[in-house]
Amino acid sequence: MLTRLAWRNLWRNRSRTLIVTSAISFSFGLMLFMFGLVHDAMEKMGDNVVEAVGGHVLIHGEGYWELPTGGQTVERSTELREHLESMPQVEAVSSRVLAVGLLGTAANSEAVLVQGIDPEDDRAFIDLSKRLIEGELLSDDRRRPIVVAAAEAERLGLEIGDRVVVTASDVEGDVTRGLFFVDGILESTPGEAGEGRAYATLEDMQETLGYGSGVTQIGIRLVDDDTREAVAQQLREHWEGEGLEVMTWSDAVPEFEALIEMRQGIIWVYLMILVFIVVLGITNTFMMAVMERIRELGLLSALGLEPRRIGALVMLETVMVAAMGMGGGLLLGLTGHAWISRHGYNLGATIDHEFDVSGISMDMVAHSQIHWPMWAIGAAVVFVFICLAALYPAYRATQQAPSEAMRFYE
Repeated sequence: MLTRLAWRNLWRNRSRTLIVTSAISFSFGLMLFMFGLVHDAMEKMGDNVVEAVGGHVLIHGEGYWELPTGGQTVERSTELREHLESMPQVEAVSSRVLAVGLLGTAANSEAVLVQGIDPEDDRAFIDLSKRLIEGELLSDDRRRPIVVAAAEAERLGLEIGDRVVVTASDVEGDVTRGLFFVDGILESTPGEAGEGRAYATLEDMQETLGYGSGVTQIGIRLVDDDTREAVAQQLREHWEGEGLEVMTWSDAVPEFEALIEMRQGIIWVYLMILVFIVVLGITNTFMMAVMERIRELGLLSALGLEPRRIGALVMLETVMVAAMGMGGGLLLGLTGHAWISRHGYNLGATIDHEFDVSGISMDMVAHSQIHWPMWAIGAAVVFVFICLAALYPAYRATQQAPSEAMRFYE
């Protein structure tokens, strides 16, 4: 009976109910939409650095990161890969040969980092085919193929099929050269596939530098970034004494980790302010709506409805309005999420240059990702505060004499 009475009471004043419900829907939907944008931004920052560095965890020969030379190779790389691929925390593994050197033609040369990769292995880390402007990505149709960035191709006057010479230090530390043929040209952006980078096949670079089956780096992509420190420590202990250098991406670019922590702190402060504003607006609207009904509630008391049942009626109506408003807000939030996830919004549309930090390109196109725990916590906070907003008016209605309540706002 009380549920039916609460439902009828809501729609006796349709305008008031719709105003309160709309206020809750709009505010709650906006909050969920912002949650989606924020979570996407936080996830992308981690993905960008993992993509640029080459993995959540990196393995090199000892001392490579401080002073890379041609002789610092990963020993027993085949056994190491087998061990890594058996670990449940590991999603993908890629072996690479890295060589800092010159990319040259008969007329000119450019300093580059040449990476010898297996395109299939590296696709789990960075899909270079998406950045390909012209040609192919290390195809089998061309002998000793190499892919270069558009900036280098322009400065060196390179076209598809042209010959280039890679000059670098071999496994003994001596200067060596290798002839390659341009197979593709990549979009020039700061970071992993940007200026100063070139890509050849792993086998060709091993042959050019005399590595045999050796590699310079093994990149590890994990299922969960939060496990990177534990995995790195596990590998250090398991392969202790093998002359290996195991590091996480935060060891490789500590300044970027500091930037992520600072940005996350700012984002959480912003989210708390947003939640506070949303809750305050909803609470104020709902409290005013209930306070306007003191006279109506006094009439119910005069008709014999017990005070505790009046309080229960107010709270039941509150739950109904909250459920309708938050349901509408969830629909609005999901609609906004679906639209921006599909179309995105370019935050850097007014910037005429690429934005990068420590040489790592930042994705300026905003999308949305649903993080259900964040949405659930936000929904619980809003719901609790809506109910709290109704407690004082409900209590006041139960304490007033019917004659006093019926004179309210007269």
